[in-house]
Amino acid sequence: MSTEVTRRVETKTLNLGEDNAVVPYEFGFESEHPALTLPYNLYVCGQNFTGAKISITTIRVKSRDDVFLLKGKCHSVKLQFEFQNFSLAIYPDVIVVGEYKDELILQFANPTGEHLAQLRFVLNSFIAGDFVTLGSVMAYSGPTKPKEDKAPVEQNWKDRARSIAVVVMSAGLIVLAAAGLYSRFTTAIEMHPVLIDQAGQTMRASTAGQVAYLNPDAAKGDILFSVNSNSGDVLNFQMPCDCKVVVNQGLGEGTTVLPTDVILTILVNSLEVNIQALMSVEGLARAMKGDAVFLDMADGRSIPVNVVAGQTSNNAALSGELFVPVQLTAAEGALGPDDIGKFAQLRLTKQPFWSFGGEEG
Repeated sequence: MSTEVTRRVETKTLNLGEDNAVVPYEFGFESEHPALTLPYNLYVCGQNFTGAKISITTIRVKSRDDVFLLKGKCHSVKLQFEFQNFSLAIYPDVIVVGEYKDELILQFANPTGEHLAQLRFVLNSFIAGDFVTLGSVMAYSGPTKPKEDKAPVEQNWKDRARSIAVVVMSAGLIVLAAAGLYSRFTTAIEMHPVLIDQAGQTMRASTAGQVAYLNPDAAKGDILFSVNSNSGDVLNFQMPCDCKVVVNQGLGEGTTVLPTDVILTILVNSLEVNIQALMSVEGLARAMKGDAVFLDMADGRSIPVNVVAGQTSNNAALSGELFVPVQLTAAEGALGPDDIGKFAQLRLTKQPFWSFGGEEG
């Protein structure tokens, strides 16, 4: 019982009219392999049959009245394909399936046997159109001789100029791409703009608290601002001189401040400039490692500057801020009173690997 069930699982039925025959499981149904009509002859047991159709799994030959082949028997046969100048013969084993209409049906006993490569070559070549039928003979329809090598053609001056232009354009594109990659690798632009302001004396909160009083117009010796500290003390700060005062942006009476927060700036000398900026932690690290820092002005000037990080920068970095306040200093005479109030962009550049020192101009 178990043997019969296993056989049913491993095989499928070949549907050929009224007769049923078993084919290997790997090949599924016979209809899955197209049968081609091409000329061939089959020789078996001294009998000669004219081929009708053939596929990878099945042979169909024209039936005869004097057929002495028993259904279900296995025979060694000769399949012969006639060409114009030669013939091809293969010798597979086949099983007699039966007759259907005017055709005798045979099935390859081992469809993947040694004959498969030659049979597949003939069928594939016929499908591709390399073989055509001439009655009972097949002929090769492909090229009769290999293609001859083309004679070398001399280029005229137009072709040479075109080739040179293509080479030059390709080289230019390569140089531009390389320059872009080099610039991306060596140059970084800081996100925040830099304001060039007047230099002065900054007055900071000495303790955490709230600004209770603020008088930018105070005269020398008067109370300039007061801070109510968190401990309950009131700290008063006097005006040291009769100077102009610039209050820090966003600060007024009632504003909460922390230690070292800038309250205002006293402009002692209006001819000097002060450059403060917010710099990314990554940019500050690059500057500390030796990257050149430049202040790019709107008028095209590129001014080398030094980055000075103080206690405020350190406190901001320790508190996890992504941007920290820094002081920028330029060479004497690089910036003048006319530059006060202008904005600039901060650029960091790695020194070229072939450079042994010096600054970029």
